[in-house]
Amino acid sequence: MFFEPRVLFMLVLLVGVTGYVAKNLMVAWVRLNRGDKPKGELVVDLEDRLRKIEAATSSLLVDMSSMKEKQRFMTRLQAGTAPASTPAPAEKRNDGELDPMSTQSVPAISRAGSPGT
Repeated sequence: MFFEPRVLFMLVLLVGVTGYVAKNLMVAWVRLNRGDKPKGELVVDLEDRLRKIEAATSSLLVDMSSMKEKQRFMTRLQAGTAPASTPAPAEKRNDGELDPMSTQSVPAISRAGSPGT
């Protein structure tokens, strides 16, 4: 009893596709029973983690700048010069380049009595 090659190929293809679909259904069922989060909730978790990383790196930048100022002060102190009453001048930057440590506050609503009103 021999099978035709076309029938044998279709039988193998049917078994393969059925097994693949059954495997995916079982994996989805196991994930639902374990309580795994859907993909949408994972994106929210990643956004939250990225915000935490951003906050940590910004605080590191502030700490590094304060360490730099302390080092400048100690260098002046060891050299015997009197420390200036004003903080050290900011490093020179090009016109288009922004300092990551400076902030700008531009009010969205003009204040009463300001020259713009």
